[in-house]
Amino acid sequence: MRPESPRALAVRILLEVERGGRAQLLLDRALDRLSWPERDRAYATHLVYGVLRRLRDLDFLLEPHLRKPERLPPQVRWILRLGAWEWLAGKADHARVSPWVEEAKKVSPRLAGLVNAVLRRLSLREAPECVRLSLPDWLCQAWQGFFGQVAFAEGFNEPAPLFVTAYRSVEGLKPGPIPDSYLWEGGKTDFSALGLQPQNPASLFAAQLLSPVPGEKVLDLCGGAGLKAFYLAAKGAEVVSYDLNPRRQEAGEKTARKLGLRVIYRTQDLREPLSEKAKKVLLDAPCTGTGTFRSHPELRYRLAPEDPRRMAELQLKLLETAARATEEGGVLVYSVCTLTEEEGEGVARAFLARHPEFVPEPIACPFPALRSGLGVYVAPEGGLDGFYYLRLRKVNSRS
Repeated sequence: MRPESPRALAVRILLEVERGGRAQLLLDRALDRLSWPERDRAYATHLVYGVLRRLRDLDFLLEPHLRKPERLPPQVRWILRLGAWEWLAGKADHARVSPWVEEAKKVSPRLAGLVNAVLRRLSLREAPECVRLSLPDWLCQAWQGFFGQVAFAEGFNEPAPLFVTAYRSVEGLKPGPIPDSYLWEGGKTDFSALGLQPQNPASLFAAQLLSPVPGEKVLDLCGGAGLKAFYLAAKGAEVVSYDLNPRRQEAGEKTARKLGLRVIYRTQDLREPLSEKAKKVLLDAPCTGTGTFRSHPELRYRLAPEDPRRMAELQLKLLETAARATEEGGVLVYSVCTLTEEEGEGVARAFLARHPEFVPEPIACPFPALRSGLGVYVAPEGGLDGFYYLRLRKVNSRS
């Protein structure tokens, strides 16, 4: 049965997220099937992302009013969280409480009174910092120890702007924080037909660190659909993009053609050596994704404390492949959209201990940095994803 309102859709999406679904994918699929006006589409999206970004804080606000919240029907628990989110966002009671009570009546009439009472009794509570930021304690404490503070994580709980990389001349778009990046303020459209590609500036900058020039060969490792490869190709480089997932590569090939770009795609497990080398190599490695909590808010509740170490082991194996594929005198850029010590500086230290033929190069980062020295960690401010970059030069080959 199709949902009758943005509120009903939000409840349904959140139930599916609780069962393991991805909010962005679920919302896109649902809204593509609905001929709703942009206002309703935006409202449903606002509700889903708002609640997921503030989930721990919302449960903390509701806690004094619920004896055993875990025993409530899941739909009712999400209704309470959604109503609490609107209260936290400043919506007046007359426009907030009754609509959620009506949603509760549809799924559990006997609990409609509870929903009404709880949503009218909410009051602010002073939450611990990790709870207020809706972060898992283990990650919050790790960031406090590594970065010296965790206030930057507030950026993950703000609305996510949509940035696009432009491959044709554009007019009327606000420039982003780096060249070729712009802010898109309209609705969803066929971006590639306009010569545009949705991409966070922090992701684009990883490709810009290679400083590609026309005619030179570049290897894009773990390239997925090839978003970074698009930029490299647009600058005239001969780009070969490797990934393990052929379906993502097929989608990337279609987009590249629409953008008028040429990228060569090759499918391979990158834990195995490549049969070619280049002067410029980019490894944007799989990671825990802690820098993408703004656009993937449910991810923060699914990660486990051992995940950064596990991913760092894989990243080191991939870096070994990248190192062998980098020609003498060439540049190797390692990047991850995460902010953990293990997957950033930890990987860098372990790699450099094994590979004295590589030396770090300074990075003139245009973004606010959380930490710099051995690579740079980007703060998730102004809509940026959190990222880590390391630029290496292969100064001599080992015998």
